[in-house]
Amino acid sequence: MKKQIKLIRLTSGEEILVTIEKQTEKTTTVQNPILLIPDPGAHGKIGFVPYLPYCELPDGLIIKEEHIVFIADPEEQLEDNYKHMVDGTIKIQQPPQQEIFT
Repeated sequence: MKKQIKLIRLTSGEEILVTIEKQTEKTTTVQNPILLIPDPGAHGKIGFVPYLPYCELPDGLIIKEEHIVFIADPEEQLEDNYKHMVDGTIKIQQPPQQEIFT
């Protein structure tokens, strides 16, 4: 399967832009997930945030098919912005590291 950039809507309501690596009947494996967040103060604007920035995902993120509502093709401009973010042209500002206390 050729790697494809897709928009995935999860049952949680989250929408993520991803590069699909592999799909089976039960799972979809993705790379470089970016969470889309609508900006309520700006009509039609969307923010991009790294999805699970506190996790190492060397083999990709495996999503069970039961947690996917739909998979769609993003608009061209959205796809272009995603590509620039993934290749490093646009820098994503990482949240500061949080300490975990036990």
